[in-house]
Amino acid sequence: MRIISKKKIRDYSKDNAQAEFPLIEWYMTMQTTSAKTLTELRKTFNSVDHVYGYTIFNIGGNHYRLITAIHYNTQRCYIRTIWTHAEYSKAYNQAKLKQGEL
Repeated sequence: MRIISKKKIRDYSKDNAQAEFPLIEWYMTMQTTSAKTLTELRKTFNSVDHVYGYTIFNIGGNHYRLITAIHYNTQRCYIRTIWTHAEYSKAYNQAKLKQGEL
């Protein structure tokens, strides 16, 4: 699968060094997957959910949320944002997800 864009991972890792390894590990694994559905993707990633049209990965032992938009038909994964678990839980961020503002 093609991931767009790795820059978000690099930028996030600059401020959150402890997130770098789990995010790079996710990136490398995601590049080799060719999942055509969320069910197939769950075979590779145990902790992935579909929420309000986004595919959300729990990264780094449930410390981070990687919010993506995946187009299975074109095998593209767009990284929308990366949040900590606490940021993901905030009501205004949940509202952003629900309204598709990412």
